[in-house]
Amino acid sequence: MKNFGKKSFAIFTFFLFNVSSLLAADVEFFFHPNEFTLGEVAKLEVKAYGDKPFRTLQTNIKKNGVRVRYVGSGTETQIINFKVSKSQIINFYVDTEREGTFQLPEITVEYDKKQYTSPPITFQVKKRSKNSQNQFLNPFSFDIDEPAPEEKPEVTFHTNKSVFYKGEPIVGYYVLYYNQYRQPFLERDPNQSIAFPFFLSETLRQVTVQIEPEIVRNQILRKTLVFSKEIYGLTALKSGTYSIGKTKFITGDSLRFNSLQETVETTPAKVIVMDLPKGAPVSFTGAIGNFKLNLIPTQKQVHEAETAYFEVIIEGEGGYEGILPMEFDNANIKFISQTKSKTFQKLESGEYGFYSRVKYLYGYQITKPSREKIDPYTFSFFSLAEKKYITFFHPFPEFVVLPKRKMGPQPNIPQQNRNLKLPFLYLVLLAGIGIIGYLGLKRYIFQKEVSSFIEMVESLGKKRNFFLSESLGRKGVPEADSLWFTELISKDQGKTFAEIYTHLSKEERNRVIQIKNKIQSKE
Repeated sequence: MKNFGKKSFAIFTFFLFNVSSLLAADVEFFFHPNEFTLGEVAKLEVKAYGDKPFRTLQTNIKKNGVRVRYVGSGTETQIINFKVSKSQIINFYVDTEREGTFQLPEITVEYDKKQYTSPPITFQVKKRSKNSQNQFLNPFSFDIDEPAPEEKPEVTFHTNKSVFYKGEPIVGYYVLYYNQYRQPFLERDPNQSIAFPFFLSETLRQVTVQIEPEIVRNQILRKTLVFSKEIYGLTALKSGTYSIGKTKFITGDSLRFNSLQETVETTPAKVIVMDLPKGAPVSFTGAIGNFKLNLIPTQKQVHEAETAYFEVIIEGEGGYEGILPMEFDNANIKFISQTKSKTFQKLESGEYGFYSRVKYLYGYQITKPSREKIDPYTFSFFSLAEKKYITFFHPFPEFVVLPKRKMGPQPNIPQQNRNLKLPFLYLVLLAGIGIIGYLGLKRYIFQKEVSSFIEMVESLGKKRNFFLSESLGRKGVPEADSLWFTELISKDQGKTFAEIYTHLSKEERNRVIQIKNKIQSKE
């Protein structure tokens, strides 16, 4: 259970926090579990983000039958592509003398000379069951210095943000916490799917995650191992509170002879997804980040009754999921095609994050020599840095309209010469028609193959890497072909599917057709 701290001089309830106070929170309060048995303890974890002075103002509290005891502090460092995020943690144990529903007493901590108080937290203590620990045989059940006889491995899903906006991309990864392994191995159970409810997910390439090799977790020093094979980029589609990343892993000791493998259920991450602030402009389609807009005409002059082309380029920090092409009121302006790319890289600010580039191609049919009045291209996005909506208006590109092309008059040719040249002209014309027809048919067949390839890839959804290979295997595609096809569409994410197919050899195109036939035979 996660809660956010409040400054002591502000009067807010936990449910009335506005968006800005949530995002500006330097201190968070985590309480878990919110339901336990009499004789057991719950844990209150107070986390401050940063390395400024952090301390508790209370060590022991007993109020309304609830006892809260300070049990120590620690630090946690997270590095994502060398971007360091450091947090400090103060831990409390909570227990009661009887069963019932209780409210946690207010706990006050000080961070950077500012005081933060825990919000109202309600928890329930159930009656002790017959299988509960015998308090008579162990009267010191709350002795925190007594280590557990055997610590089982734990796999937890973490995210670089726990509170974020709908449509804002985040990074998620798994960590193994262990003690008993000399050289651990960690693999995700291929028979289990991953629970990302109401999230778009993709596997990030060339992204590394590092954390401290040893971390104090639940008052026990444990070693860590990051599952670096699958680092996820996640984008929330719906606001709310979610538990994400639930699945199963297989772990064991690779150095221990005859070591038994064990399956471990992961501890999901709890995240809060917020709606964007109200007051979005009409042109806003969901883009979140910090972007630039540019319009580039492919030509400066165009003849009347012909088509002029121009490109719209939107690029910057953030994901491209919320960027859509603008529809012009002028019926002579048509959207033709688009290309999109997204990478996880170093940004201008020096930090690492998502950088997207979107290019749209439009065609403008010139119907009259006079210049038409056309509205500017409008693009809106929500700036995370400024916490507000920003709208760009780019003027429509100017074209010099030339007069309509005219065919020159046919010169008078003597009848005799015309009769002599007619058979030869017919032969040339027939040969030209034959060549053009052959080239046109060949191009038509190739374009049909390209369209078929694009439809096949789009029908596979956003599956990439292991997930795509696994899906193709279930559809009857041989393992070698599925691995080759997965690498083909995953290695060049900056290229469009049409460009990928164009660069294939004849043998590779035949291989694609065989894979397509296999998939269609299973559908």
